[in-house]
Parts: sequence; structure tokens; C-alpha cells
Amino acid sequence: MANERITEDLVRNHFKNDVLHNVIKIEEQKSSNKKIQELLKNASKSGEGVGKPEFIISFPVQNSDFLIVIECKAATSKHESANFDKPKDYAVDGVLHYAKFLSQGFDVLAVAVSGENETELSISTFQWKQNEPSYKNENTSKLLSIHDYLKIFQNDSFSENLKNIDIIQKAVFLNDEFQSYSITENSRCTIVSAILLSLLDNTFKTSYSTCTSSNQLAENLLQALKWVLKNRNVRNQDSMLGEFQKILNEPIFKQESIKREKENQQTIEVVKNFVTYLHENVFPLITMEDAGIDVLGKFYTEFIRYAGSSQSQGLVLTPFHVTDFFCDLANITADSYVYDPCCGSGGFLISAMKRMLSLAGNDTEKKNQIKSNQLIGVERRPDMFTYACSNMLFRGDGKSNIYCGDCFNLETQILQNHKPNVVFLNPPYDVGNTGQMEFIEHGLKVLESGVVIAIVQMSCAIKNDKNLIAIKKRLLEKHHLKAIISMPDEVFAPVNVVTCIMVWEANKPNQDLETWFSYLKDDGFEKRKHKGRIDVKKKWIGIRTKFVNAYKNSKEIEGLSVKKCVSAIDEWCVEAYMETDYSTLTIEDFQKVVKSFYVFKIINE
Repeated sequence: MANERITEDLVRNHFKNDVLHNVIKIEEQKSSNKKIQELLKNASKSGEGVGKPEFIISFPVQNSDFLIVIECKAATSKHESANFDKPKDYAVDGVLHYAKFLSQGFDVLAVAVSGENETELSISTFQWKQNEPSYKNENTSKLLSIHDYLKIFQNDSFSENLKNIDIIQKAVFLNDEFQSYSITENSRCTIVSAILLSLLDNTFKTSYSTCTSSNQLAENLLQALKWVLKNRNVRNQDSMLGEFQKILNEPIFKQESIKREKENQQTIEVVKNFVTYLHENVFPLITMEDAGIDVLGKFYTEFIRYAGSSQSQGLVLTPFHVTDFFCDLANITADSYVYDPCCGSGGFLISAMKRMLSLAGNDTEKKNQIKSNQLIGVERRPDMFTYACSNMLFRGDGKSNIYCGDCFNLETQILQNHKPNVVFLNPPYDVGNTGQMEFIEHGLKVLESGVVIAIVQMSCAIKNDKNLIAIKKRLLEKHHLKAIISMPDEVFAPVNVVTCIMVWEANKPNQDLETWFSYLKDDGFEKRKHKGRIDVKKKWIGIRTKFVNAYKNSKEIEGLSVKKCVSAIDEWCVEAYMETDYSTLTIEDFQKVVKSFYVFKIINE
């Protein structure tokens, strides 16, 4: 006899095992969401009473207006009726019945599932947009991952934000685990990187669970790493292997047992648990074809959050929405050659790769060309170099053009061998204002034509010391300062640093050309515990669209932007030139500015 509970179990297990399971909410028959309750209160299939879909999937971490609703039937003969007008008897009819009600307040994906085993399942998926009169058939024949369902919604910003939150939560969990075994902060991200990279070797992936000692597992891990690096033709393989070998000094790889909360545990089981967790919960995220997040950068930021070393070393990793925004400012194409002279964990290169691969469409040859030749980076710190190479390899980078060393010493090599036409950079802030501008100068030197886009401390734009003025004057003689964008004060939270974006056009003397000064102090993102800064209210896509349009057309917009000709001794910030409507100011605005200025003075002086 057909049993609908079996079908429901298949659906339940599918989503339970999804890599994004911990950032979604799956409810059955009813919802705790007041808005959903209201929409379903008269949605019974019989026409009287409350509607009770089999599954309702929502996204509470984003307060999203997206829903996935699922209806099940045991027999495939009950998948759909001829006219979709029998909601009590058929899966498709039932799920479209509920979607019609829910679409009055949400964008809905309606999924109908029938069958009692995975090989015979019949599945139909429909998209019913909010307040639309009807639905669209998505023509899918299988249950998809949460990531792929989000792609149907065609909202990349939301999808990336959700993955971002998920990665941070997993980093928080692993950080606590590493802390409980007294694993040092500096080793944590290297361990994660080593394990994830070794999982690219199928032999290691299928055999790590059979290892009988942590020493044996460590040896297998290093062998897998050597094979992966050699097979991918990675530059400076010895530097990466040297970094990875450092983790062998950690007790979990050297000892047979280790203490946790006064209890001894076998280190082999501890290491296996770490590998299994990363294999099942993180590896699928970083190997997604369209993944655009600097995963290891997120882990690194979380791991050193309380170590007191990040700011003192000048390392401030760039958020994903900013690295993606750079691609808009540079008008990236599939033919761009992108260079980052201080690439950290590779955030800018990852965003550029994602954008370029998307623009390449179905051209496989062009995609291989992008991965093999069109992304170039330099990183002086061996650990960050290791993370950058790992991040790129996860994404199928066929020839990692990332160098471990000093970009200034590699200037001629980069220009002659790679000929970039776009430079993205977030220079180390511990080198001071003049030092940050020297990185911009280096970027301009390796371009025959093209743009350099850098996010630097605001003090680089407004200070007037002798050395800073000298380099500004030097740059303006040869290059055009196209734009300066004032960024949100908390864009690098938890590190407090006030920044701006500078856009330079190479080998185009500034002379009497105007600079577009603009104000992007509110990007819509808000801080949330264990989630970082997130676009809770989904403001960024609208802010970004409006801003990029103004930037590309060099528009002067009241309260947003102004154009001015400037010299080396002028202040390079929109606040110095934009007129203020004082009639709209409140005491809260005044207090906020005074506090912001006070924090700026403490940080920079």
C-alpha cells in the first residue's frame, strides 16, 4: 500500500543533508511565521480552514521574502491532474494551491514530489512571484540543493549573503572546537586549508577514514597536498608545503591522545572528526561552480578575531560585496587581466574570476583561458599566500599565477609576463599613508592602460604631510584620479578603520580633468552576532544599482556626488565639496558625526 510518509522522509533527508541546512528553517504542516500563518489561514484544500503544506522552507537569517513550499504524494500516478484543479488528490495541484495564497506576500518556489524511492520520484518545480497572477514552470526533474533553488530566484546578492552567513557560523563552531583542544590561532586556518585542499585528491578523500593513527593521517594528508600542488602546476609549491608542514607540530598530529575538558581523547578520532566536518559541511560550498566567497579569508578572520594580531599586522580582509563592487567599478569583461599586488587570501581574484566566468557564458575554451592566465596575484606573507593559492585551486584555477614575495621586486616580471589591464588592491594599512599610495603607484606602473582601484584609509586622501603630497603630485602628473568614494565606517568590522575607494586611470595625465567624489556611507549592511555585517533588509542591490549608474555616467547628484578638479594639496573626499542641507539635520546626526570623527582620530593618530 502506498505510504506518503516514505515520500516525506525522502524530502526531509534531502534537505537535512544540504550544505546550507543550518541557515534555513524547515517547518511541517504549519509555520511560526506570523505572515505565513495569516496567508494560510483560509488556504485549506477543502476550502474551509487553515492550509497545511507538507514542508515550508524559509530563510529567517535574512528576513527574506523567499519561500519554498513542498507537497508530497506516495504514488506517481497522483503527481498531477490534467487541469491542476484537484489540490486534495494531486501533488502539483496541491502545491500550486498553496503557492497562490503564499505569493500574496512572498516569492514562492512550489515543489511537487511523488514516489516512494529516489529512482522513481516525479518532481515538478514552479516559481510564483509575489502578487503575480500566475506561475512559471521551471522544468526541473529532481530535488535541488538550496543553493540551486536560490539561483532560480535569480538573486545573487541574497544567495551569496546566505552562504556568507553559513560560512561564518561554521567558522565560529570550528574556532570553538580548535580552542577546546588548545590549537593555536595561527595554525587554525592552515589546518583548515590543508584539509580542504587535500580533499581535492580522490585517494585521500576516500581513504582518510581508514587511518589508524593521527601520524598516518598526517602523512597521507601531506602526500595528497604534494599531488594536488604538482598536478595543478602551482608556483612556489615548496613555500606552501613548508606552511602546511608547520601544523604537524600541533599536539593533535604528534600525540596519541589529547585533553579536552579534563578528559583524554584519541587524537586520530579528533582529526578524523575535523576532516569529516570539513568534507561534509565546507568542501561542497567552496567547490560550487559559481562560488564567489573568500572562504578561507572568512575562516581566518574569525580565527584571529580574539588573537590581537590582525590590526597590528595591518591585515584587513575585504568583504565580498566590496570585492564584487570593484568588478562593477572596473567594468570587468571576459577579456580583463586582473592583478592584485597584495592579494591576502584572494578575495578580489575570486570575485573577478566569478564575474569573468559568468561573462564567458558557455565558452569552455575562454573559461579555461581565464582560469589559466587572466588572474594574477602577489602576497608577501607565506601563510596568506598559501590561503590565496588554495582558494583559487578550489575554483579550478588551472595555473595559479600567484607569487609569494614582494610585489615591488616583481614589478617588471608582472608587466612583461602578464600585462594586466585591471588592478584591484587593499594595501596593508600598517605601512602608513605614503606606503599605501606607493602600492597604488606600483599598480599604475604595471599597466600600459586600464584602471587601478584601491580601498585605502581615508587619511591617505585628506592628510597633508610632505611625503604624501609628493607621491600624490607624482601620480597626478601621469595618471587620472577618476573617482574617490567615501565608504561606510564599519565596512571592515570588527576592525575599525575609516576608508575610501580610489579609482585611477593609468597613463592619462590628470591635468584639468575632474574627479568624481561620492558618498557611500550607507551600504545597507548591519552587524549581527556570529553573522558579521549582513544585508538584513536587502538594501544593497538597490543602493549598488543606483550608485554604479551614477558612477558610470559621472553624475552629480545632491547628497551623493560632486565633480571637482583637485591638486595634490587638496582634500580628496566628497565631504569637503558636497553641499549639505542643514535644515534636515538632527541632534542625532550631529552626535553620530562627532563620535565617528573621534573614533577616526583615535585610530589614525
